[in-house]
Amino acid sequence: MNNTAITIEAVKEALTFIDKMWGDWQGDFHDFMANVISDERVSSHDVRHVLDALSKGEPIEDLEDLYVQKEGSTYDVRVKR
Repeated sequence: MNNTAITIEAVKEALTFIDKMWGDWQGDFHDFMANVISDERVSSHDVRHVLDALSKGEPIEDLEDLYVQKEGSTYDVRVKR
């Protein structure tokens, strides 16, 4: 599994955790990273790349419920189920 696939799996796990704990959710990048269960293979830098892609409207399979708006270096992350 390549680094991008590992990162996407970690983000998917975070979405599952958020859904179980809160359902619809909103926060910034640091709030979101607190929900990403990761190991040494997933860094905040890797997650930023995924969020950047989503903020540009790039579709990522299984992340359709994750919405990201980026202003400068600030992220508004939302999970809508």
